[in-house]
Amino acid sequence: MRPKIKRGFTLVEAMISVALAAALILVISRMTIGAMQMSQTGVSHLTNLLAADVVMQQLLQDLKQATRIMSDDAALSRGELAVECASAVENQFTPRITEISYRLPENGRGLLRKEGGKERLLYSDRVIRLEFTRVAIPPQNASGILVDLKLSSPSGAAEEHGFRRFVLPGSLPENRRLVSSYNGL
Repeated sequence: MRPKIKRGFTLVEAMISVALAAALILVISRMTIGAMQMSQTGVSHLTNLLAADVVMQQLLQDLKQATRIMSDDAALSRGELAVECASAVENQFTPRITEISYRLPENGRGLLRKEGGKERLLYSDRVIRLEFTRVAIPPQNASGILVDLKLSSPSGAAEEHGFRRFVLPGSLPENRRLVSSYNGL
């Protein structure tokens, strides 16, 4: 009768299986890291788009209600906008005139919006570049504002999002005739 030989793993087989497992773990971890980086880029992209849209919508709303643009062309090109807006006061027939201004902080992060003496910093975690250009509309001597907004993450990522909009402030005295003739009033 032959003795039964117990067969097990040799040291070489164990080392090969450990090396294969390590290679498999390395491949899976690199794929996971790549997926996480792609997800983080997507979140940053969406956050920048949302922030730029919110800032642009607030600017457009204020410009559409503007009854007077107080900034000169040099201030506008530096991203500084000051307007007077007529806003309704509850239970009153006469609108209230409010001064609203925008300016970029010295550190280049965020956008300062001042209304009624209260200044608020919008998106302090983003780098915002802003420029306004006054546009004359002949022959009615109407005027509009071209808003150029660019926003990016502070990390210096190459991804920058921008919006460019032309606004015809219908409440400006020089624009009222143009707006009413356009509406057929």
